[in-house]
Amino acid sequence: MKTFNYSSVTLNGLEDVFDIEKIHDRSVFEAWFSKEYSVAEDNVFLEKLINKNIDHINNYTELELISKFIAPILNKIDFEIKDKHIRDWYEVQLKYQTQEFVFNGRCDFVVAKGYDKPINPYFFIQEFKQTTSAFPEYQLLSEMIVATKLNNSDQIKGAFVIGSIWVFMILNQVDNNKYQYCLSRKYDAIELDDLKHIYQYLQTVKSELMD
Repeated sequence: MKTFNYSSVTLNGLEDVFDIEKIHDRSVFEAWFSKEYSVAEDNVFLEKLINKNIDHINNYTELELISKFIAPILNKIDFEIKDKHIRDWYEVQLKYQTQEFVFNGRCDFVVAKGYDKPINPYFFIQEFKQTTSAFPEYQLLSEMIVATKLNNSDQIKGAFVIGSIWVFMILNQVDNNKYQYCLSRKYDAIELDDLKHIYQYLQTVKSELMD
């Protein structure tokens, strides 16, 4: 049985068990990114966040980046939807196993349904750790593939973060164990216009879950 850990997964490893195609047609993001959300009332919060972190963000440790920059954004959005039993989870174990392979490991951040553990993951954020061997694109990709299996769904969204840079991902299951995924352009969170976009896209994820 093949065993995969999210923190060390590679594209070659994933392609041993899945048919994966990376596409470059970013029109797949239009439905997500075109949703209207006014960030005007949050401009002061976003500007203060940039000013507070701009000098050091790309030198932060993993814990510093999460606590000083990422968590304030996520807490401001507040993904908890009590009537649907959906909330945000940090550093949670996510496992999926078949007779041929097993995926296991901890996810940095996931919005999911559940009480004492996430059951149906809907959205992931993966932060790049310099100490790991895997690139965050493939860590995130593996987590999202597992989520489609757990949810029995055809599409899932996520993002990975490298310092101040955010990249969003959409994964579609086009057939059994056959996937296509696409990456957005890079958004630099210390640039106000880009941070507004990041904030808007995350708010859209929450809005879709509420609906």
